[in-house]
Amino acid sequence: MELGWRQTASKKIAKVPVKRIAEGFGKIFLSCCRYLILIGISYLMIYPVLTMLAQAFSNPMDLYNETMTWIPKNPTFMNFTNAVESYFDYFKHLKITLSAALISTGLSLIVCPLAAYGQARYRFKGNGLLFALVILTIIVPIQTAQIPLYLEYQEFDFFGLGTLIGKITGKPLVFNLLNTNWVYYVPAAFGVGLYSGLYIFLFRQFFKGMPKDLEDAGKVDGCTRLGIYLRIIAPNAKPVFVTVFLLSMINYWNDTVISGMFLNSTEAQPLMIYVDILSSSIVERSSVFGLYGVMGSQAEIMACLVMVVGPLMILFIICQKFFVESMDRSGIKG
Repeated sequence: MELGWRQTASKKIAKVPVKRIAEGFGKIFLSCCRYLILIGISYLMIYPVLTMLAQAFSNPMDLYNETMTWIPKNPTFMNFTNAVESYFDYFKHLKITLSAALISTGLSLIVCPLAAYGQARYRFKGNGLLFALVILTIIVPIQTAQIPLYLEYQEFDFFGLGTLIGKITGKPLVFNLLNTNWVYYVPAAFGVGLYSGLYIFLFRQFFKGMPKDLEDAGKVDGCTRLGIYLRIIAPNAKPVFVTVFLLSMINYWNDTVISGMFLNSTEAQPLMIYVDILSSSIVERSSVFGLYGVMGSQAEIMACLVMVVGPLMILFIICQKFFVESMDRSGIKG
């Protein structure tokens, strides 16, 4: 009996290292599969950017060379110079885009956190319904309200006040906001701008995760509700403010929906719409010069795209630390 017990125990001890080795190999295999999938997805996302950069800095003759893939053999800034000097009015439309993006983002950073703080901290009748309507603004596309918005912006009367003044003075106070950046500013000022519902949701999730003891301490020190928000809540919410700033800048910069509906004049169009129209005209114009002309126009179009996307890439590199932190704390999982 004693010998049999010892043999059984020795067999169990011998099996333990084998089991641990198998578990170790399993973890390594899963990690390798995970990294392979991530590398593949990253390649699919980075490949267009690498192609754009390679062609933007390439001499048109390099595009004929099949051995040239990522690194140009004759790198040059000629494509950027030709684009800006010949037909790409970059700085004018950059000013329009920056104005629309920065001012609209600033208004969103004022209005959206106030709305989110009220929903996160105060309980009142209809709070759940109000939050459901905020979520609804994320789901419902803006195209469903295209015609009413177009008519509203065409004869904007300050939500009926201009018409009321007209009944007194005999002349209604109305303005045509079409082909101006006011089509961005007005909705952002009232918390219904581009993706404002998403920003309110992010702020709300972040504020709900903050301890209420901070507000109680502010009340003890004599702070008002607005003082608590400005002195305690807002300074501790820097990560989500930076994240919303980054998302809002990207969304307004890349917007083609609002600008496509309400900015029909070439002089008032932002970079994304302008470069799209410009690319088509460049290809049509250069096709008369044969294959070399098409290759040259392709390199110049890529140079234009680099100038459009470049500021956003720099902005994201600067803000990515806060972006990741806020996504983790607000409960948004990728």
